Amino acid sequence: MPAPLTIAARRAMVEELMRQEPGISQRSIAARLGVGKDTIRRDIDEMEAAQRQPAPQPPATEPDDAPDGDRLVLILDEPLRQALAVLRASVGGADTPQQNLYAVRAAVRSVADTILEEQCQEGPTR
Repeated sequence: MPAPLTIAARRAMVEELMRQEPGISQRSIAARLGVGKDTIRRDIDEMEAAQRQPAPQPPATEPDDAPDGDRLVLILDEPLRQALAVLRASVGGADTPQQNLYAVRAAVRSVADTILEEQCQEGPTR
């Protein structure tokens, strides 16, 4: 039996299904995700409430005139778009280039911090 989805992952999947199939019913979404219709209704209500609130603006850490060698361009294929939806859902961000950039930066930093912490706990390698 697969592990249950986190709330953020489930909401990202709800958002993605609604984007792919405008007008899809809450019952259809619930059936596809294996949850109750009321759970989907709550998810949609929360997502709509989050959209009404202004998303926190990410700190400006990269100048607009950064050299080309300091930029990374990603093509958003469907798996990456879904991953970004999960990350944005965790901070309540909209599907905008700025929020995608914020989500990617936060994810990269989080993974790098985790790796560095593990390396520090293991001590120096020989």
